[in-house]
Amino acid sequence: FELGTLPYELLAGVTAAVDLIASLGTGSSRREQLVSAAASIAEHELRLRERIEDGLADLSDHLTLHSRAADRTSTLFLTLRDRSPLDAHAFLAERDVMVPPGTFYAVETFRALDLPVDSGLRIGLAAYNDDAEVDRLLDGLAAFLA
Repeated sequence: FELGTLPYELLAGVTAAVDLIASLGTGSSRREQLVSAAASIAEHELRLRERIEDGLADLSDHLTLHSRAADRTSTLFLTLRDRSPLDAHAFLAERDVMVPPGTFYAVETFRALDLPVDSGLRIGLAAYNDDAEVDRLLDGLAAFLA
């Protein structure tokens, strides 16, 4: 069987991504650099997530934060009281904040929480996010809920 031409552009992209991540770490071997970089990225994302959680606590009269496990990814899920997540998404998008509404393929979680499938907002963090973006998110959400 012939598999056809490999997706070389994708393979090059993966190599470049691994090179970039390794450059963020320290160590004498590539593995040590990648492990160090992964730890630094996780620490950065955790710090930003905690800032968001602290900011959302100030808005707790208007929303419910559902993602509270201690050991998890830097993704938050919340529902709004008396406001549409679609309207929140549009409001925040106008301020260059991407906070999409929906289930994110976690339909069973919505069922377990007895939530309508269109009721939530997802806040996801990555290594490239920074404090200014967290500030823009929290300020925008506070303005929307005001």
